[in-house]
Amino acid sequence: MWSMRGAKEETKDKERSEVLDRFARKVVERRLSAPAILFLESAKPLSFLGNQAMVFFQPIVQSIFTFKSYDDIMALLEDRENVECLLRRIEELEAEEQQRIRKEKRLRKETKRAADEPEEGADE
Repeated sequence: MWSMRGAKEETKDKERSEVLDRFARKVVERRLSAPAILFLESAKPLSFLGNQAMVFFQPIVQSIFTFKSYDDIMALLEDRENVECLLRRIEELEAEEQQRIRKEKRLRKETKRAADEPEEGADE
């Protein structure tokens, strides 16, 4: 009847989804899907410890690199459910990327085949 979730929680979920999506897109863009999935699957049981390591190394990392969303990612990796959502998103984006690549290859192949075939009425 009434929603038990407040607007604040829904905003947090939306922000979480945006951060996970951005992170997953960066992984797929850099073609690191397989290593990322392998790492996240193996580190999922230790996600809380990974979060604590990120907290520990935060001053060092942020003094060398400028990550705007470091704190967001650090907070997300604390929960195993978020790690699972990240894994699913990486897999979805990777599947989309592979489908796009296949389409481009098929189009190039068809274009090449059409260019190689002699036109009708042309003397050989």
